[in-house]
Amino acid sequence: MSLMRLAYLAALSLVIAGLVHIGSLLGVPRVATAGPYERLGAVGADGRFAVLADEGDGANLLPFRDPAFVTAACRFDLAKGPVTVTAALPSTYGALSVHSRYGQPFYSLTDRAATDGGVEVTIYSKDDVAAAEIEDPAEGRPQLRIVSPTPTGFVLVRLFAAAASARPALRELAGKAACGPAVTRKLSS
Repeated sequence: MSLMRLAYLAALSLVIAGLVHIGSLLGVPRVATAGPYERLGAVGADGRFAVLADEGDGANLLPFRDPAFVTAACRFDLAKGPVTVTAALPSTYGALSVHSRYGQPFYSLTDRAATDGGVEVTIYSKDDVAAAEIEDPAEGRPQLRIVSPTPTGFVLVRLFAAAASARPALRELAGKAACGPAVTRKLSS
């Protein structure tokens, strides 16, 4: 076997191994049995925000959690209709992010987008957003409308705690965030 042929086979093997490795990494979220959506169900985050624990088993529900942040989570299911999320975001730094069932974020905003310290976002399914455009009068429409790529998902509110003494107040603020059915407004016929 020539040296050129051996080098070609080695390079081809590395390329194939790399493609298999990347494909398996990209496929893990789809085949994982206990993704973030399922793990958040254990803390009672269905249709309401649950503040996640700072320590212990509950602190590891979500990967890559920053210990400097207080985190609250809410699971949503758009089969029951649109969902409205409201949260107060402090000026120190706060963020609201909306994730698909598999954990991929598809919308995020920070305290810079807050009006008077609060944000309101309505999440729609692909089918509901067109109907909402027709049915909702312009003056009654929510300011932020987003379309979810999946019928279920979750919302995270993350609030930065500059010091340990700020955590209790931020945990209370995160717990006051609301996540529930959107108010439907119909035009009178």
